[in-house]
Amino acid sequence: MFRKVGQIIARGDRRWLIRVYLGRDRETKKRNYHNRTIHGPMREAQAYLTRKSRERDLGRDLEGTKIILNEYLDRWLETAVKPRVREKTCQDYEGMLRRYIRPRLGERVLATMRPVDIQINYHQMIERGLSARTVHYTHVVLKSALRQALQWRLLFANPADGVKTPQQPSSPGCK
Repeated sequence: MFRKVGQIIARGDRRWLIRVYLGRDRETKKRNYHNRTIHGPMREAQAYLTRKSRERDLGRDLEGTKIILNEYLDRWLETAVKPRVREKTCQDYEGMLRRYIRPRLGERVLATMRPVDIQINYHQMIERGLSARTVHYTHVVLKSALRQALQWRLLFANPADGVKTPQQPSSPGCK
């Protein structure tokens, strides 16, 4: 049987209240709704309702993941990295992220990160004279952090998956 999970309520001339049912609060057992007023034609209100209903069905936070990359990386290091790696490794990760990821990408909203943003950052690292090995190691750390964001359901896809790291030049003695 079809269950109604959202509605559009007219609130005046070209104003619409969108309500999407989010389920019940675990502690208080009260119903939770996402409410938003849309100004414009009914078509925009319907599109917004459809988009929010889809996000709800996929399990995404309807308010959007408002966490920025810096906040997420702090949480990741504290809860996912420190308990399972040596202290020196954790310090290496923190240093790598502090030097190469946070200055250029740290203020971006986690959910809006795209592979091209990461690729541009790696290209700028190479232009600054950093080695391909440094870029690759940075990529491994960032990809691991974003993989955890997938498991925590903060992202739909890992933006680091679509990134190519530069090739390390082969040494003259190797063939």
